[in-house]
Amino acid sequence: MKIEAEPYRLELKRPFKLAIGTRNHTEVVYIRLTANGLTTVGESSLPPYLGESVASVLAFAQGIDPTKLNPENLAASKAYLDYFAQGNLAAKAGVEMALVSMAAQMQSKTIGEFFGIVDRPIETSYTIGISSKTEMADKIEEAEPFKTLKLKLGSDDDLELLLNFREMTNKPFSVDVNQGWGSLEMAMPIVRLLEEMNCLFIEQPFNAADIAVHARLKAATELPIFADESIKRWIDLTEHATAFDGVVVKLMKSTGSIEAVEMLREAKRLGLKTVMGCMAESSVSVAVARAIAPIADYADLDGPFLTKGDPYVNIFYRDGRVELVE
Repeated sequence: MKIEAEPYRLELKRPFKLAIGTRNHTEVVYIRLTANGLTTVGESSLPPYLGESVASVLAFAQGIDPTKLNPENLAASKAYLDYFAQGNLAAKAGVEMALVSMAAQMQSKTIGEFFGIVDRPIETSYTIGISSKTEMADKIEEAEPFKTLKLKLGSDDDLELLLNFREMTNKPFSVDVNQGWGSLEMAMPIVRLLEEMNCLFIEQPFNAADIAVHARLKAATELPIFADESIKRWIDLTEHATAFDGVVVKLMKSTGSIEAVEMLREAKRLGLKTVMGCMAESSVSVAVARAIAPIADYADLDGPFLTKGDPYVNIFYRDGRVELVE
C-alpha cells in the first residue's frame, strides 16, 4: 500500500460568513492510496473549528504504517487509524474514504452498493451565509434551481435577516446558527418567528458543549433541534441523542463513511431525523457523502456548488439535485 498526501486550497465563490467568522477558502488535503493495481482518492477538508491543519494531516498520513491498511479488512484498518492517533477526524476521513473506495472497486461496486444502500434521487439544500439584503438577493437568485434553502444565523441582526429573507422567497428553509446564540432567553424571540415562518429545523443553536441548553430549547419549541458540532462521532450520538430531535452527519466529523453509515442507521433507530451534510469540500468527499445520502432524511451537499476550482468532477448539480458522475 502506497500513501500520498497533496495539499490544496479550495477557493469559495464568494466570502462565506458564519457566526464564528468569515472565510474565503478552505484548506484540504487529498489522500491517495495505491495497491492492487488501483489508485483511489480521499479528502480531508479543514474548516477552522475542527482544529486540524494541513501540517497535521500531512504528519498523520506520513506516520501511518501502510501495512496496517487493508481494503479487505476495513474493520481492522479503521481500528488502526483510530488508535494510531487521537483526534485527527478529517485526516482519518481522508484515508478511510480512499480505503473504502478501493474496497468497493475491488468488488466492482459503487460505494452505495458496497454499504447495501438503495439509491434514489437526492435533493440538496443551498446554503446562504450571513448576508446583507443585497447579498442575500444575489444568493437567492443563484439558488433558483434548489427547492430548499439553509440560512445561516448567529448575527446581531437575525430577526431583520429573517424578515429580509421572507420578503424574497417562500421556499422551505432550515437555519444553521453555528453555535451563535448566547442564551435561551435571547434565542426565543427568533425561535418564535421561525415557528411562524414554518422553518424546517434549527441546527446547532448554542455552544457545542452546552447540551443542557439544547435540551431546554427542544422542550420549549415544536421546531426540531438538530445537532452538528455537538455530535461528531458515534459515541456523541449515543450520549447526547435525547437532547436533540435530529443530527447532522458529516464525513469529516465521523472519520469517514463507515461510521457515518452506522450513525445514520443508529439515529433512525433512536428516532432522530438525519441530515447527510458536508463542510466546504470538493466533489471527492461529497461524492462519497452523496452515495450514502439515500439513508438520510435530508441532504445538505452543496459544498462543491459554493466553491470554485474543484480539481475533480465526481458529481454535478441539476435542478437542485446532486448527482454522481458515472
